[in-house]
Amino acid sequence: MKKKIGIIESGFMSSYLKEFINLCQKENIRFDLFTNYFNSNFAEYAQNVYRLNSCYLPKNFESKYEVENEIKKLVDINDYDYFLTDCMGLSFTCNIFHNISLTQRMFITKNFLYRKILQYSHRKQIQHEKEYYKNCPKIFVVSNYLKNDYSKNCGINPEKISVVYPGTSNKKVLSITGKKTANTFTIGAVTCGFTTKGGYNILGALRILKKKYSFEKIKVKIINPNAKKQKLLQFYIKVFGLGKYVEFLPYQNDVNLFYKSLDCLICASNYEAFGRVVTEGMLCRVPVIVGSNVGASDIIKDGENGFIYDAENTYKNLAQKIEEVMAARYDKEKLLDNAESTAKQLSWKSFAEDIFYNLYSKTEVKN
Repeated sequence: MKKKIGIIESGFMSSYLKEFINLCQKENIRFDLFTNYFNSNFAEYAQNVYRLNSCYLPKNFESKYEVENEIKKLVDINDYDYFLTDCMGLSFTCNIFHNISLTQRMFITKNFLYRKILQYSHRKQIQHEKEYYKNCPKIFVVSNYLKNDYSKNCGINPEKISVVYPGTSNKKVLSITGKKTANTFTIGAVTCGFTTKGGYNILGALRILKKKYSFEKIKVKIINPNAKKQKLLQFYIKVFGLGKYVEFLPYQNDVNLFYKSLDCLICASNYEAFGRVVTEGMLCRVPVIVGSNVGASDIIKDGENGFIYDAENTYKNLAQKIEEVMAARYDKEKLLDNAESTAKQLSWKSFAEDIFYNLYSKTEVKN
């Protein structure tokens, strides 16, 4: 063991990289930083900093090869125990995946024509996933949903994939009091990508609930800044008479105030690698409902710290689960205590530790 690691910096790393660097320093592991950022916040801690001219662009498949070739020209990759990066999948890197694979995205797409267009336009990337990712020394994913995805669609041995749950950056939320509407059950969701993030799934469930409850009894608040520009969405709401039931909100300066104004938070995405909105809501002591195809369902025990609905028949099952929460036939304070406790355990420090001590066992670093 050389006790030296190369880190290829990316945007997602900003959440946990300082914690990972602290572990490197604590365990006497040297690291070199490879970055496109001119003013990286982590350069001062590295033994060597390599400024990359090549930039990985997710929609430009060839950019992966450019980054890989540049790194190989700069250093001998065999001088390192590992290279760590996010979602890049070079031939020699350990990867942290927090997005579903393109193959899974293609399978989920219901529109046949769009699926074929996706398959053709991303054929090189899909082939790359199947050929390159299984050669990565180690792979980390943020949920079992993602583990099953990459194992099935990319041919990766599941024993090679480790699940590490992401942290949440929310802090000091218990003192915040959101304004709730009396006698109205308020449902909330964050659906900036309205279709993929489950906006229509929530509206479909609302259509069912609308037959039983008036708009004074149940309302939905959805963070979606572009809702008014989405003509199809506005047409849908008008046709099904949901206008009085739904309120669209812009980006929130303090999302905790939004959470605290809710009686229930829903993550009904068509697919979701994890869904940190779930743990943010749990930390704010809001009952959460997640679909079975949402990665965060890993940490939910139905009826104990949150609720899970079967995503196979989304509208009906989600509507039934909302009614279950509305009826409050459970110990709400106990559930919220459990939810908060679960969310607090998922920190970026624990995320970094799970990765670090998977790469370097505690026995190795002591020797």
